[in-house]
Amino acid sequence: MSQEQRTAEGDVGSRPSPSHAEQCRTLATRARVAALGTLAQDPAGYPYTSLVAVAFDGEGRPLLLLSELAEHTTNLNAHPEASVLVGEPPGLESGPALDPLASGRMTLLGPCKRIEEPAEAEAARAEFLAARPEAALYAGFGDFAMYRLEPGSIRYVGGFGRVSWVDAIEYKQAAPDPIAPSAAGILSHMNEDHADAVLAYAQALAGIVDATSATMVAVDRHGFELRAATPEGPRSARLGFPREVTSMDQVRVVMVELVREARARLAEQAPGGAPPPS
Repeated sequence: MSQEQRTAEGDVGSRPSPSHAEQCRTLATRARVAALGTLAQDPAGYPYTSLVAVAFDGEGRPLLLLSELAEHTTNLNAHPEASVLVGEPPGLESGPALDPLASGRMTLLGPCKRIEEPAEAEAARAEFLAARPEAALYAGFGDFAMYRLEPGSIRYVGGFGRVSWVDAIEYKQAAPDPIAPSAAGILSHMNEDHADAVLAYAQALAGIVDATSATMVAVDRHGFELRAATPEGPRSARLGFPREVTSMDQVRVVMVELVREARARLAEQAPGGAPPPS
């Protein structure tokens, strides 16, 4: 299956973007709730969508703790064909309110069935509760059981212009981004405490010379994405890190390197070579 990925301008160091399979596995690590789509029994044949708690196992398969009394469970027991939609959790991006349709999400399609083998079901329950400890309040009720969706197809939408069908095997083999657990903190820190640096990135490294403000909206081991306000309207760009990073400390080091480079370029562009105001 083809993967439609757009190369953004200003890709410092020509670092790659995470693959769509990697983006999906990263979304799985962040997801707490999902929209579960099933085939309704009444009225028959209509799509029925409900909100459920979700966790993902080591292969990226959605685990669901469902009540046998729920409508979606009745639907699954009759027709296991289902879908699970998850997206970036609220609050991941800091700064001004952003269009939610520009955020990443994925839909996994495949059969969703009750895990019947006792040891396997207990292992899945333990994995689910480790990720969703609040579910312990009802996990012991007799009408609840573990269900698992086996992804056959995955649709990824990373925002406008970044859409693809992800191969199920590639999805299973992909690894989540190691920066993902720290991403929200990095974005908040950069946007709230170093807004001048983010603007310098946009003006000098992304080539958005008329940017009046900028917000960092995503970060991963290969680089980061920003959105800039300009007199002509908003613009977006992706900037690559000079090397792959795997920890907060490494992110801090490369961010400092890039802001020094950005300010040096701005100083060269300023009249008389004087450093621009920060």
